Amino acid sequence: MYLNKMLRPPRTLASRLTLWYAGIFIISTLVAFGAFYLVISTVISKNTDQDLMEDVQGYSSMLTAEGIDQVKSEMAWEALSDGQEHIFLRLLTMDGKEVAATDMSAWRSVGTGRHALEKLKRGADYVLETLDLPEQEFKARTVYGSIGPDLVLQIGESLEEDEEFLELHRIVFIPIMAVMAIIAAIVGWLMARRALTGVEEVTQTAIEISKGALDKRVPFKARGDEIERLATTFNYMLDRINVLIKGMREMSDNIAHDLRSPLARIRGVAEMALTTSANDEEYKAMAGSMLEECDRLLGMINAMLDIAEAESGAGETKLEAVDLVGIIQRACELFQAIAEENSVTIATELPEICLVYGEARKFQRMVANLLDNALKFTPPQGTVKVSLKADNGQVALSVSDTGIGISEDDLPHVFKRFYRCDNSRAQQGTGLGLSLVKAIAGSLGGSVNATSHLGKGSTFTVTIPQLPLSHQFQPAK
Repeated sequence: MYLNKMLRPPRTLASRLTLWYAGIFIISTLVAFGAFYLVISTVISKNTDQDLMEDVQGYSSMLTAEGIDQVKSEMAWEALSDGQEHIFLRLLTMDGKEVAATDMSAWRSVGTGRHALEKLKRGADYVLETLDLPEQEFKARTVYGSIGPDLVLQIGESLEEDEEFLELHRIVFIPIMAVMAIIAAIVGWLMARRALTGVEEVTQTAIEISKGALDKRVPFKARGDEIERLATTFNYMLDRINVLIKGMREMSDNIAHDLRSPLARIRGVAEMALTTSANDEEYKAMAGSMLEECDRLLGMINAMLDIAEAESGAGETKLEAVDLVGIIQRACELFQAIAEENSVTIATELPEICLVYGEARKFQRMVANLLDNALKFTPPQGTVKVSLKADNGQVALSVSDTGIGISEDDLPHVFKRFYRCDNSRAQQGTGLGLSLVKAIAGSLGGSVNATSHLGKGSTFTVTIPQLPLSHQFQPAK
């Protein structure tokens, strides 16, 4: 069990980053050392070969200037000075016959090199070979070179010094590598911890929020890195969530308040029907009153569902080209009776046709809510004007009235759910009409704004994208 825990890979990000840092550093160091070692060994090998070939050239010049006896004497002296167990020299004929040689007791298994002599016969200047002899602890490097007519000089040299030099590099590298690996792990751990400090702060803040501390925020530190962006985005998300939670609480309170009144009236009518001995006409009146309250509740619930659907985009949208002029005209015709009853004039300023891209039902709800809101707060002899303009791919629908107006304090809140101005509480309504207009406009990629002056009237303007001319749709009927 303990062994399994030890062999289990680390789970924390800091530990994994540390392993990555150390692993990458070690691999990079190994690659660098390997390249360095290869370069050194190559240079040493080339220098050895160059020295051997220069020796052959020197003996060739000596043979020409001073004769073969001087060459033999020089061979003996060089073997004696360098150590006969480290170097040997031989004079051979092209057929492999030995003419002269230094003490070969330490080099007994050295052959005559038939292949090398064949290459010299074919015109090669030098032939280099590496010998692995049983009587020698280290390998040897040998060169064959022609120094005169039918005379070949073979020089063999032990690679002991070269291999000991390279071995020293390998021995020194191992402890240095171990120390560097420990340093890399420590530095990697410190770097990982420092890099993840911000993540730990975000995690700790999230834990505290999950326990109910909704006002907690990630401490802001001007580091100028991705962690700072994460903390800023996380705090912004928390602010948005707080706003949503506050809005949900306010909406719940408003729903409870607005649903309580019609439910209380329905319950009162039902109690009256049960406790009184009314006639048929009174029962019909009570039933009608209950139906009206039920219709009001259903209307409120449907409006809330429509707003939620429009804001979330969860509903299926039928994409079609809609003639907004036709929808406005039909809506004005439907509200004409209400306008005449209240002595209000409906005026329009519309083009012949205006195609927009969307769903006809949504446009109908939007125009109807704007007209209903304008007529509701316009006194007798007043005017409600509907205008429509298209410019630069945008359509602006404006509904103006000469009603009671909206105060500056109330104007920023008129599109909130269930919000009703002080001067509108006497009017029947739920406070959801303008919220639905805003939600529909937003779902169509547009926006809505309001301007108003107390006692002079209000103007609500919806701006939405127009259907591109390249889309050949037929207007919805």
